[in-house]
Amino acid sequence: MFRRHFHKRHAHFAHKMMNREDFGFGRGMDGFDPRAMAAMGKERFFKKGNLQFVILKMLQQESKHGYQIIKDLEEQFKGFYSPSPGSVYPILQMLEDREFVSISKDGKKKVYTITEEGQTFLNENMNDAMLTRLEQLKHMDFDKMQESRAQLQDLFRTFMLKSKASFNDEEKKRKFNEFVERTKKELEDLY
Repeated sequence: MFRRHFHKRHAHFAHKMMNREDFGFGRGMDGFDPRAMAAMGKERFFKKGNLQFVILKMLQQESKHGYQIIKDLEEQFKGFYSPSPGSVYPILQMLEDREFVSISKDGKKKVYTITEEGQTFLNENMNDAMLTRLEQLKHMDFDKMQESRAQLQDLFRTFMLKSKASFNDEEKKRKFNEFVERTKKELEDLY
């Protein structure tokens, strides 16, 4: 019993230390939080509830199985967006329950086809904002975005390493903070 209590207290202390400003930037033993990098610059591709319309729109063109829907979206957006099975399959189940899609079997796979009810639902509920967003996404240059993302990730890694190195030296910390503020201002002035 004592041992269990000790571990909880120890874990709580470590968690608090790793999130202190003077210890580093967020979680991770070196102060690097990989989740922060993953979330950097990520705008939600589709508002909550809109993925069902994207799926129905895909099924207008041809019948597909769930995995194919996931892979087609990932390919279309060059890896910038890849819905998880945990988001796609419940939507497909809901669309089936509402009779917006029908299912046929291809071996062990379920193939989804949009029904007349699904087509009507799509036509009545697909608003201009959703159509505009789909058009924007269709015309984005994901190859150029991939290059920019790689550059930003490299910059972020360098930033984290150098910021960590400056923590124990007040002069380095001051210079680093000045550099960050200057760079931030230059970026803001670009646009």
